Amino acid sequence: MSNTLTILPNPKTLAVASTSPSNTAALAAGGAETWQISEKKGTISGVGVTVSGAGAWAKMSGSFDFSIVNLESSSTYQKMVSEYSISGGVSGFWGWLGFGANAETHKQDIKETMQELSQQQKVNGSVDVDLMVTGLIPGFEVSASAYILVLQIQSSSGATYNIASSTSPSTDVGAQDQNQQNLPTSDNNSTISL
Repeated sequence: MSNTLTILPNPKTLAVASTSPSNTAALAAGGAETWQISEKKGTISGVGVTVSGAGAWAKMSGSFDFSIVNLESSSTYQKMVSEYSISGGVSGFWGWLGFGANAETHKQDIKETMQELSQQQKVNGSVDVDLMVTGLIPGFEVSASAYILVLQIQSSSGATYNIASSTSPSTDVGAQDQNQQNLPTSDNNSTISL
């Protein structure tokens, strides 16, 4: 059975350089690109376990291959990580974007990062899931599936790009129940290779 990475919808979205009266003319003339950034979960078919509830732990393991754009391929992103002490991985970058006024204050760096990522070729990647998972309610059985966090960027021209990172697999790989609710994990030794 082949594994499939499915990107799920998620309401967590951030607009960078959204349309305003000052940039509408430039946007119409093709001079300014705007970006919408969302944090998404890429779920993995074929990697999951059933756990009997909170307090009961189950081992989740499995591998899958996929094709995606590498976050670290942006030199502007690499500069931002160093200058602004951004934590690694998709989860670290997304957390930094949503903290205080970072998205507004560093809008130019973020736009440059999105532009660079939009010009990158997809790379072949793989995830080796290796973690322990438990349920949320004692005695309530759940079916847990693995996920990897990805950024999805959409340009004002309509192009969509999925982005992953290999720098923080312990925070970018996790488990969720059948309702896409995150489940507690421990001993997360998962790896991401891009």
